Amino acid sequence: MRRAHLLIWWPRTWLASRSGWRPRAVLVVAGLFSALAAAPLHVVPALMLGLWTLFAALDGSRRFDRPLKSAFLRGFLFGFGYFIAGMSWVVYAFLTRGNGVEILAPLALPALAALMAVFWGIGGVIYVAIAPRSVWRVLVFAAALAFSEWLRGHVLGGLPWNLPAYVWPAGGLVSQTASWFGVYGLSLLTVFVLTAPLLAITPRLELGRTLPTFAALGISMIVLATGAIRLAASPPDNVPGVTIRLVQAGIPQSLKWGEGGVALTRDRYLALTARDGIDAVTHVVWPEGALPTFMLEDGNTLARIGDTLTGGQTLLAGVNRRASDGQGLRYFNTLAALRYESGTPRIAALYDKVRLTPFGEFTPLSGVMAMTGIPALQDLARYEFTPGPGASVLDVPGAPRMLPLICYEAIFPEFVRSADQRASWIYNLSNDAWFGPTAGPRQHFNQASYRSIESGLPMVRSAALGVSGVVDALGRPVATLDPSGEGVRDVSLPGELGRTPYSFWGDAPFLAFCLLVLIGMAWQRFRGMRETSGSSREAS
Repeated sequence: MRRAHLLIWWPRTWLASRSGWRPRAVLVVAGLFSALAAAPLHVVPALMLGLWTLFAALDGSRRFDRPLKSAFLRGFLFGFGYFIAGMSWVVYAFLTRGNGVEILAPLALPALAALMAVFWGIGGVIYVAIAPRSVWRVLVFAAALAFSEWLRGHVLGGLPWNLPAYVWPAGGLVSQTASWFGVYGLSLLTVFVLTAPLLAITPRLELGRTLPTFAALGISMIVLATGAIRLAASPPDNVPGVTIRLVQAGIPQSLKWGEGGVALTRDRYLALTARDGIDAVTHVVWPEGALPTFMLEDGNTLARIGDTLTGGQTLLAGVNRRASDGQGLRYFNTLAALRYESGTPRIAALYDKVRLTPFGEFTPLSGVMAMTGIPALQDLARYEFTPGPGASVLDVPGAPRMLPLICYEAIFPEFVRSADQRASWIYNLSNDAWFGPTAGPRQHFNQASYRSIESGLPMVRSAALGVSGVVDALGRPVATLDPSGEGVRDVSLPGELGRTPYSFWGDAPFLAFCLLVLIGMAWQRFRGMRETSGSSREAS
């Protein structure tokens, strides 16, 4: 304990008592280091040390003349470092796009990290404003950060990327808690369990200060036990009569959209689709925007697909689609289910993406950017897709009802729950080639897999230069393809589980608990201030 005191207590005291650039730099570095806990590394102790640093720094904010300002700045700086490291793949996306947009890459990552970090700053303000002096302030710390992360996932469209819950690999013991409370509830538990042990490290052993640690230990045991029980249950049988061929073409964006890219991409996908064993396949899946053309209008491509598939097979492919609305053309990012009857292509089902990606499929303030005269900004504003009407369940020939999720729609838990019907499986198609050889594709796959845990539905995932594979209803990968190569994999469709508690009640228990803690502590703090003010007036 003495050694732990020297290693942890002194830095904690230093952070809590110092101002200026040095503690601010420490917070940024702590945020950068904490990102090691995200996929694909999952170094959970990195986030633990980062949260200890932030917790100590926020406690120190109370000593300053403007504690709330200090709290916001300290939370913001930690979050800034965390998102700079955890979302560095953004730079690759801008470099890949070309047309002069790459000059914005040095600005894009700091701007996005700063926007995300604002919510960590808000969490810091909430904590410092209402937390008590007792050791149980760690519960307020966890509730404040988790609630601010929920806000990050919803305000201005939301971007819930790399939530604290995602430090746990999908399909593992801890991740199963998401079937009860979702990723926001698991984020709350994660912050509390990782932070509470800091309070037990004191110069002298004090039983009262160890209570949050024992509570965290008890929660951890329950989480691990319930996760083990859930994973030990017999998995549901595979869906009979459904065999899916995953196709990974491994084509970089520069080749796909370069000269001759249409023919190159089409030929590669068709050749892979036609590999040995195609006759035993019922469904073929291609990723988001598989071909750099309006495939549904390309008679030559449709005819060649018909030469490859038999009459009883279905192709599920991501396509760019356009349609007239009477005033002009509107563009959609679409999933199309294609069947061939007597050699004639038929669209069996369509789904238009609802949650469009900012700066990829639509540009905020596009009118302003178009008027700037700056070529890079004008190029960003030039491409605008139209969102679809909402999440929907599709009837796919030869398979149970399917819920499509295009690209980053898979990182929004409530979007899965918003469909008016329950599906039997999820199909997530994505174009992760924009992320390049970074951590982005692995992070995307881990986050998408949590939707299976929350819903109890298996997921088939097809991602260009990303992790393609099949995930069972417990979030465990059944089969995957190498993101950097090409190949095919024929897999059976896993069966679904019954509806999970989270699929019934969503984030309501999490929000109720957070608001109960935060409002209760705020009321207690307000009463304490009134009593102190009243005592001061009586004394005078």
